[in-house]
Amino acid sequence: MKKIVALLAAALAFSCVPAAAQGIAPSGAATAESTAAARQLMDAINARSLMQASMQQAAAQLPSMMQAMTASMVESKGKGLSAADKKAMQAEIEKAVPGMMASMQKLFNDPAMLDELERETTAIYARNYSVDEMRQLLDFYRSPIGAKMLSTMPKVMQESMVASQKIIMPRIGKMVEDMTANIVKK
Repeated sequence: MKKIVALLAAALAFSCVPAAAQGIAPSGAATAESTAAARQLMDAINARSLMQASMQQAAAQLPSMMQAMTASMVESKGKGLSAADKKAMQAEIEKAVPGMMASMQKLFNDPAMLDELERETTAIYARNYSVDEMRQLLDFYRSPIGAKMLSTMPKVMQESMVASQKIIMPRIGKMVEDMTANIVKK
């Protein structure tokens, strides 16, 4: 049962991270001037608010993701079990879910994590855009279409996340099912 909970936690953690580190090398060194320009850009695009909104949207998806994952795990691990045994297995897994949900919610609401994300994002912009390019981006975000983009971004992100979950979750469910089936065979 502990393996099931561990697999569930791992699958959930990986599915909540929209873009994990993919081994992308930094393009250049940040200077004091580029870092200052990046900070201005982060302020102009309300980066912290966008990060918070993104985290809250991810947190809002957790219950349905957990439900789908637990159902998939019970189905996979419970092959050959009676309906009562499957129900007991589901109940046992569901006992661990509130603790996992609380931990994830605490993580998503951690101001220190948001500070760290903001620092890292600022550094990424400073390394990848010239000061002139960031000034052009600032001009864009201060324009009417840039302002519209900023105001609609949370909605666009939420719709994109829902679409991503619809596409990704069945694949993750199948992957978890295959992994747990292999564990059962051992």
